[in-house]
Amino acid sequence: MARRAQQGVSIAQIGTIAVVVAAVAGGIAFTLSRSGDSMRAVSELNITDYVQKGDSMGGTEWRITGTVESKLRWTPDRGQLLSVFVEQGNIKESLPVLVPPEFNDVNINVGDRLTLVVQVADEQVLEARDLKRS
Repeated sequence: MARRAQQGVSIAQIGTIAVVVAAVAGGIAFTLSRSGDSMRAVSELNITDYVQKGDSMGGTEWRITGTVESKLRWTPDRGQLLSVFVEQGNIKESLPVLVPPEFNDVNINVGDRLTLVVQVADEQVLEARDLKRS
């Protein structure tokens, strides 16, 4: 009795593989699109509290949105220190933000509007943990 040669991959198998690949690609795209929402999970910094009680806020994370007023200092090993002008209602304040070296590849210019996730560090300087243009 002769055996039939195997005919290869069936159309049903190809369809199943295509559906699985599409589902994985869709899941990856959905995950990447939601990564920008991570800033929404961080509370906005209350400027009045920061100015009055900033020394007691050490180690906490906040979100600020403002315009780069000036670039105060840059070193390749410590990053750059920016002055960011932030407005909250009637309160307008320039805040010091240290952008660490891991953001050295991001081109930041005076006048850029940024949204930053910052941590209150030593000397009440805000240290950037994440940033994006707004």
